[in-house]
Amino acid sequence: MPRGPRFVSQNAFYHVFNRGINKQDIFLTDDDYRFFLKKLKDLKKKYDHSIYSFCLMPNHFHISIQTRKSPISKIMASLITSYSMYFNRTHGHLGPVFQNRFKSILIENNSYFLKLSQYIYLNPVRAGLTSDPLLYKYSSIKEALGKESHLILDKDIVRLVGETKNSLKEYESFIYSGLKESFSEIKRLFEKEEAVLGTNKFAIRSQRKYLRRRYKKYA
Repeated sequence: MPRGPRFVSQNAFYHVFNRGINKQDIFLTDDDYRFFLKKLKDLKKKYDHSIYSFCLMPNHFHISIQTRKSPISKIMASLITSYSMYFNRTHGHLGPVFQNRFKSILIENNSYFLKLSQYIYLNPVRAGLTSDPLLYKYSSIKEALGKESHLILDKDIVRLVGETKNSLKEYESFIYSGLKESFSEIKRLFEKEEAVLGTNKFAIRSQRKYLRRRYKKYA
């Protein structure tokens, strides 16, 4: 059965996720991580969007994006295709690198967005890769907390987390407070190809837009 259109909206927040085929590692060396991050940075010049958080794990990645005119599917297709070609060429791999097409969560507003960023930054801790999210090299947590300059994250992130020392400290405390949580509800969202995180009203409105686009596509 053909796949339907995604939940699409301009100026929308998305959390996107994808893992290696058969849950195999997609980052084998430091150079792999660096290539992916360089491509992620370069795409900001090619397509109109902002990146507000990311974390690359050995066999999957999480990225939070705000789209504008460029659709999320075009941005992610460019990223995934480019990295797959690099991976196959570098490691002598044949066939798909990623498991199916990427998954996406359409996010209603800043509060839900911040909750997902907490989930993203604690991924390496829950996986046993580090005891402290700030020590993990392949996430944007230091940029988000103002401990490094913004190399990939959009400078507009200050609108979400604040720019004063107190507001950044509060955001840092918020991230660490998630160490006591299970995130079971958020984890269930990644079982679907796409999902919505927000109020019931937002979810219903998004679903109606999706169904209208799906009908037009197959009419």
